[in-house]
Amino acid sequence: MKRTILYSLHGFVWFCDLSIIFLVTLAGNLWATKSVLVSTAMVLGITAWSLSLFYIGYSFITPKLFSKNRFGAGVVTSIAVCLIFPLIPHMANVLSAISGNGWLGYTLSGYIQVFFLSVFICAAGILFRAFVNWIDNQQKKKELENEKLQSKLMVLINQNNPHFIFNVLNNIDSLITSKPAKASETINKLSGFLRYVYSNSEKDRVNLTSEIEYIENYIELQSLRLDNSIKVELDRDLQEDTQVAPMLFLPFIENAFKHGLVDNEHPLKLMFSTKNKELKFECINSTGSGSSNQSDSGFGLANIIKRLDLMYSSKYCLNIENRENVYAVSLSLLIDEN
Repeated sequence: MKRTILYSLHGFVWFCDLSIIFLVTLAGNLWATKSVLVSTAMVLGITAWSLSLFYIGYSFITPKLFSKNRFGAGVVTSIAVCLIFPLIPHMANVLSAISGNGWLGYTLSGYIQVFFLSVFICAAGILFRAFVNWIDNQQKKKELENEKLQSKLMVLINQNNPHFIFNVLNNIDSLITSKPAKASETINKLSGFLRYVYSNSEKDRVNLTSEIEYIENYIELQSLRLDNSIKVELDRDLQEDTQVAPMLFLPFIENAFKHGLVDNEHPLKLMFSTKNKELKFECINSTGSGSSNQSDSGFGLANIIKRLDLMYSSKYCLNIENRENVYAVSLSLLIDEN
């Protein structure tokens, strides 16, 4: 939710709270029996009391308990707060009762009335935060859907850029007469590569094994384009049925081919490892003397981080090091439970 809208909603809550308290005190002849200064102080005090109760429900009970599916603790905490808050305006009476001098006129019926008022205010804060969270989740879902569509277009336009496709097609053309079997194999690989893009770019999750096969297909096509003058070291240590967001790793690998140095003497090193519900991915390539990778290529680093934020929220860690002659990417993800 936009900050301006959120602040406006909070301002509306404050206005309603203050207005209701003012009207109630006006109906109770508080302004007629008390001085303006005393009446104003009492209204502000009651307002501060009610808003404090409201924001305990809004800022603590909902996000810390109900939003984390701790419903029992949320209900108990809410009741406890509502039992304590009616005593706060009458703390002098509480201290008097503790000292043995009685409640000084604070009746049980008065306490019960304020208790139910506290329940209403606290529940209002809880429901208000639940409403804000619901709006945020709906916006996030819409943003994720838009991101899927944008990702598909970006994959087709940027990641599978025309130069890469044209070069592969030209190489296939040269192989048709000299090595027809190799040309046919390459066509099948290119067809499978593009089919994977169309079939999986809009999915939430795909199997990691399929994703790695897609990456290997890309590497083989790059090898053909570069006349087999590349070397890639791919290590994997995977758990079965690991699910990941589609086409999340290829932009880093594409970046290595486009802006790094990948040949037989400078191999591209890739690593996939899954352990204890965590996936680790590493992509390390040489940049050559006096050169460096451009992290804004392909999807672009900003777009990769945006996809990670949307699909993994706080469940990832991305580190990029551009040190002397080496460009290293390390990405850790918490694996979704099946």
